[in-house]
Amino acid sequence: MEELPVSRAVWCGKHWIYLDEVGSTNDYLKKGDFPDGTVVIAGRQTAGKGRRGKSWSGAPTGQALYLSVLFHSMKPDDMGLLPLLCGLAAARTLGDAARIKWPNDVLLHQKKVCGILCESRIQGSQVSAVCGIGINLNQPAAFFVENDLPHATSLLSVTGEERPVLTEAGMLLDELEPILDQYRREGFAPFLPAYQALCATLGRQVQVIRAQQTVTAQAVSIAPDGGLICSKDGETFVIRAGEASVRGLYGYL
Repeated sequence: MEELPVSRAVWCGKHWIYLDEVGSTNDYLKKGDFPDGTVVIAGRQTAGKGRRGKSWSGAPTGQALYLSVLFHSMKPDDMGLLPLLCGLAAARTLGDAARIKWPNDVLLHQKKVCGILCESRIQGSQVSAVCGIGINLNQPAAFFVENDLPHATSLLSVTGEERPVLTEAGMLLDELEPILDQYRREGFAPFLPAYQALCATLGRQVQVIRAQQTVTAQAVSIAPDGGLICSKDGETFVIRAGEASVRGLYGYL
């Protein structure tokens, strides 16, 4: 198996598959029987999806990274934290300017450059997770105008830097593997300060949208289980990833 460029990862991506085109890299891994750490990368994705069932429109081949990774032997509690850990890895990959919109959208200049979707897969007694990471790399600014995506951007649009898809994949896995190794040994606590430092949601007025109800509150902190601690009228409450949508009071952030 050819090695991914720049990757120093030992197990995360040791087995990897490149597909010119696929409906969804997440679905591809969920339907197969692959070893722990298997990575699927697609040149183009035609039926990708985001959190809460939203569609993920595909860019032309070579302009975005579509990557999913499979993790075996997971616990139910891991599913709430994996999106945050993947978001932290992606933010570190994209450089010092990257910030995280809770729980796992990665931003450059307050616009979304990376989306993450983690899903569980059950086969017999084994619980696995499939984490899909999409990064906008080389789309020109006109792409987002033409596709009516005012809150999205790409690495190229922000920095003028064009990055090859497989190079970006290798850099991402180099960040992700040590994070997951440490998480499996020590839990989420060692990552909480770093995540909070990068979380652009904290300190802002947000709209918490749950079912048909919208509540305006202040995003205060991150809970030990990865939930977003909010405050309203002197009382605090916790929102957990997947149970509600959080939007900035003014715009996307």
